[in-house]
Amino acid sequence: MLSSLSEITGLAPYLLRPLIMLIVLGIVSGVVGVLVNLRALEFNAEALVHAVFPGIVAGAVYKGVDFIIPGASVVAIIAAIALTVVGRKKSSEAGTAVVLTSFYAIGIVISLYKGDMSGQLEALMFGRLLEVTDERLMQSILICLVALVLVTATWKEQVFFAFDRVAARATGIPVLAVDIAINAAIAAVVVAASTAVGVLLVIGYFVIPGAAARLVCRTVKGMVAVAMLIGVAGGVCGMWVMNWDTPRQISPQAAVALSIVAMYLLAAIVRNIMKATGHGPAISRGKRIEQAEAKTAADNAAAGAGAAGGGSRVGGAGGVSGGVSGGVRGLGAALSDDATEGTSGRLKV
Repeated sequence: MLSSLSEITGLAPYLLRPLIMLIVLGIVSGVVGVLVNLRALEFNAEALVHAVFPGIVAGAVYKGVDFIIPGASVVAIIAAIALTVVGRKKSSEAGTAVVLTSFYAIGIVISLYKGDMSGQLEALMFGRLLEVTDERLMQSILICLVALVLVTATWKEQVFFAFDRVAARATGIPVLAVDIAINAAIAAVVVAASTAVGVLLVIGYFVIPGAAARLVCRTVKGMVAVAMLIGVAGGVCGMWVMNWDTPRQISPQAAVALSIVAMYLLAAIVRNIMKATGHGPAISRGKRIEQAEAKTAADNAAAGAGAAGGGSRVGGAGGVSGGVSGGVRGLGAALSDDATEGTSGRLKV
């Protein structure tokens, strides 16, 4: 199959495999990255990037390069569960920092236990994009599909959580399961990208496309489309820049990362143009939440008054209870289905 694609595109297999990897990675990380941005999980993503490092090292040291992805997958599951547990505590950031430091330190210890691996460590941290094999490409694609399934299956709940976690709890959404799903999806993308762009540069795929999309989009669906476009375009541009005729070879991983950064700068310019021409957001997120809360209070008051007018204490209690329940649902709907605004633009689901 790759040979046929190579003939069609005119690209050598050693260039086609990285290109396919970057396209798949750009699509999946664009979707996951939007949730990372909406739920402010950038620090969690950074922690997972470092937390899978011992699995990558152990796989490379004890079983060879082809075992990097299986080894990282095992550690990624453990790290995702650990971060979900500490994330439920009040001092979640401190717990996340502990997980990040401890897992990364374990990876360093494992690498030093096998002797001097400085050269291999550099490859593990920054990746070897042009050395992607058919086997590793297929493994990465399968893991990316797992991440996509996780976020797709919990998409509505994830977006609801992003705008109002308290209301999401009140409606009975399983908080733990949703948190595990997003952390597992992040970890899966990290594992898939580890052999290509490395564990350090992959954070750019999570943060930058989603942040850039939020600058120019008014809807969550629009954010997803733009984030995927930026992720794919960044990978393609990075491969193009890598092939420039320069005195010294340009690192393909660095070229990809810088291309994505350039996309963010372009989005910032477009954002300023939109504001200057009057196409920027009109209502802030805080104002939208205030409006939703005011509507909830009005619904509760109306329900209580109607129950009192009926002359039945039991009926009144039921009316108030129904009003509160309806108010919570109304607040959730206003935040997730009507029009909720991020710091950079009005977002609609």
